[in-house]
Amino acid sequence: MDASRRFIANETNRPEDSIEKTDTALVGLAVQLLDNGEAEKVILLTTDKPAGRAAETLLPEYGFPDQIEFWYASESYLEQMTAADFLDN
Repeated sequence: MDASRRFIANETNRPEDSIEKTDTALVGLAVQLLDNGEAEKVILLTTDKPAGRAAETLLPEYGFPDQIEFWYASESYLEQMTAADFLDN
């Protein structure tokens, strides 16, 4: 999470202490799921482009190459989504 905080701070030209914990938690959760074997791949669907880029950049550095994918979505799109949208038809 510290590495993602630094990445996002550098990407957005903000001080590290101003980066929201939820942004860094997204990256940390992806690592945890992969590291524990709970997922083979993580797709991060978020409106937060810097957090998504942090995940795509940092996870390969920690041994998870090709196991993270960042999809940007608008807030209005996310507000309309349901769990059914993630199920294979």
